Amino acid sequence: MRRRDVLLALSAIAVAACTPPAQDADAPPAGAEIPDPAAIIRPLYDPYIAQAETFPGLEQQAPWSAAMLASLQSMMARSQAMGEPILDFDPLIDAQDFQITDLNVVTESVVENSHASVRSSFNNGGAATEVVYDLVWENDGWRVDNVRTSRWDLRVIATG
Repeated sequence: MRRRDVLLALSAIAVAACTPPAQDADAPPAGAEIPDPAAIIRPLYDPYIAQAETFPGLEQQAPWSAAMLASLQSMMARSQAMGEPILDFDPLIDAQDFQITDLNVVTESVVENSHASVRSSFNNGGAATEVVYDLVWENDGWRVDNVRTSRWDLRVIATG
């Protein structure tokens, strides 16, 4: 009887060793290349560099995470109810006006299938500016979960 138990245990171990690990439903397929998070942020600056005259609302400007989009929508509703802006600047450029040059967008850290941090640096009308993006892996892609500088944090503003 003891030998049979040992054989069953060894068989179970062998089956477990040959079974591929369960994959996170939101994770990319095994072997698929995960896009560089900076590649998600860089195009957000295209309208500024092209000196666009109109921009979509903040909710449409970036691929927001579900949580951040809900916070922004709630902030906009509160702002409309108060009849005054809660956010009176563009967080992507940390200003109201823009003349963007010398754009540099780099990924600072990545935890695969989880979260990442991207830093954009640029000159805006001659003023050196840095904006940090916190991203999460959600719905098969990187989503912006927060935007911040050393002086403000969009999540705090949106939920405050």
